[in-house]
Amino acid sequence: MNSTLERISAEEWHYRQKTINISKSFMNQIVLNFFIVEGYRDAAIEFSKEAAIPLSTEELDQMIERIEIKKNILDGDIDSALEKVNKKNNNLILFKLKTQKLIELIKKDQIDQAVKYAQSEIIQLLPNQPHLIEEIEQAISLIAFSDIKKSPMNHLIQNSQRIKVASEVNQLLYQDSMGNDQAKLRTLMKLLLWAQEILKSEIQYPQLLEISKGQFSKEE
Repeated sequence: MNSTLERISAEEWHYRQKTINISKSFMNQIVLNFFIVEGYRDAAIEFSKEAAIPLSTEELDQMIERIEIKKNILDGDIDSALEKVNKKNNNLILFKLKTQKLIELIKKDQIDQAVKYAQSEIIQLLPNQPHLIEEIEQAISLIAFSDIKKSPMNHLIQNSQRIKVASEVNQLLYQDSMGNDQAKLRTLMKLLLWAQEILKSEIQYPQLLEISKGQFSKEE
């Protein structure tokens, strides 16, 4: 870190943060938006009542379908998820789900079926999505190992992979229905990280390292 930069102590930094006034109504809107986008329907309903923010029937209905699709993915029932999204005509959503279907086939040691599935159902989605080639290559690479647990890509067979895909598909479905919108809280977090990168070249200050824990860097 450049020692010539202005240094702001942790005490001063946190004091300045406390002087920033953010209205409760704004925070309520951010929290409710997060519940809606992430598909936490019951939490959204209860929070909307507490915060006195009306929820439309359309918003609630859209959440039901996304919740069902997320559950299908988490259960490994990719066929049911695909049945629900086929009408969406969104190749990226189809790619995410079909790649996960491929992984599920490999996990069941249905290698021949997995290869045929990749050739007939996934490759056709790649011409207009060249950035996805690496993603499908990683999934297919699992086939090269008789024991996929020893593959460098073994994280793809973990439950965390289903959680990741469920979250990605949920986000894509929401964006698809809401004009490419996304959770405002996620946007704010991205802006925060971007602003920190810009600011650290100007001053020395306690940077937020772990957002979920509110953990700041220590002063040097």
